Amino acid sequence: MNLEFLQVGNNNYNKVIVFIHGWKGNKNSFESLPSIIKIPDSKWFFPQAPYKVDNLNKEFSWAFEKNDGTFEIDKTVDYFSKFLNEHILSFIDSKKVFFIGFSQGATLCYHLILQLQHQWGGVFPIAGFKRNRQSILTIHENQKNTPIIIGHGLNDDVIPISSSEEIYNDLKKNNSNVSFERFNGGHKISINYLKKVQAIING
Repeated sequence: MNLEFLQVGNNNYNKVIVFIHGWKGNKNSFESLPSIIKIPDSKWFFPQAPYKVDNLNKEFSWAFEKNDGTFEIDKTVDYFSKFLNEHILSFIDSKKVFFIGFSQGATLCYHLILQLQHQWGGVFPIAGFKRNRQSILTIHENQKNTPIIIGHGLNDDVIPISSSEEIYNDLKKNNSNVSFERFNGGHKISINYLKKVQAIING
């Protein structure tokens, strides 16, 4: 399959940041972030989800709802396997790779990125949710030391903050290296949250 993504930065880098957009987003949705979060000697990747939401090639999704109500994610799994192996992990150690995921992109962090065996430099999900609220979210044992900062707006009317609170409690039960940042506002990304992410990445 074709891998659609945007790259920002040059080839002289020692850190990689992967931003995963939300539902109806695309590879250009948050392309201004590198100018907001100053990460020296870094390269940014903005992957684009494989499922079309519209016919204008402007809106995409990481999952596709089938007629029986279940969700198809095979293309997404294949995408990230190829994307990470060919464009990220062939060039840099996984501990120098960081992920930021917003909304549906945050859910992808929980159910795919944190399930992989590679230990990442950090994973930062914002305003995400579990696919099944009745189950306890667990992550790969190799991710127990991966810094995870969950972010969520107190007044989010799209995905309630209780979704992130449940995930935080699940991960704390498993002794994961997780913290929870609540911020004012709705379904968005807080500048103060991004500053905490910046501090972790810059180390």
